[in-house]
Amino acid sequence: MTYLKFSDEHARIYETYHRIDSMNTVVCLARMPELGKVKARIAATEGAARAFEIYVELVRRCRDLLEQVDHRYEVEVTLSEPFDFIKAQTYFGNRPFFSQQASGDLGQRMCVAAIRAFQSGARKVVLIGSDCPALTPEHLSQAFHTLDNRQVVLGPAADGGYYLLGMTRVVPDLFAGFAWGTDSVYAETTARLRADEISYGELPKLADVDTIEDWKRLGL
Repeated sequence: MTYLKFSDEHARIYETYHRIDSMNTVVCLARMPELGKVKARIAATEGAARAFEIYVELVRRCRDLLEQVDHRYEVEVTLSEPFDFIKAQTYFGNRPFFSQQASGDLGQRMCVAAIRAFQSGARKVVLIGSDCPALTPEHLSQAFHTLDNRQVVLGPAADGGYYLLGMTRVVPDLFAGFAWGTDSVYAETTARLRADEISYGELPKLADVDTIEDWKRLGL
């Protein structure tokens, strides 16, 4: 009996075509949970230990979300600093593949994450963070369906930013010149899309967690 033996090159080609066939990629931009390095606004009022505790819970909920994502989609977690792969799996699970974010501000890091996903064969890319516990697999599916007939999809956050950004191509104007972390980001983003005549859809407004008040408001 003759057995087919896969070389490293065969495996690479198989993986490439598997990823291209999936067409849709969810990319979660996150930090590894480390004491003193997460949720600075919560740490400023509640202390680093409480901020760490809250962030670990947010990551746990994010892990649950990623594990439930439609298995036709690729799932990536891109981390802001060098990381230990085993530790990353401990926090974010076995479903995602992992990468390190580019340097720069939030806009630059999101832009590079989207470019990498498209270069890997994705036709639609949805970027999310790890701090919106109300986000569900259904919201992600809705985002991808919206991209069937829109170029961009946005999930507005209650604080004036957004918890999700999806696209069928990289739109450079969405990643530069914003005052990230302020309540003007969503309005400025949609204004630019209209000015550039880029079609977009919107998901339901959800709350993310940046402050202890956000956390308490969600009753978590």
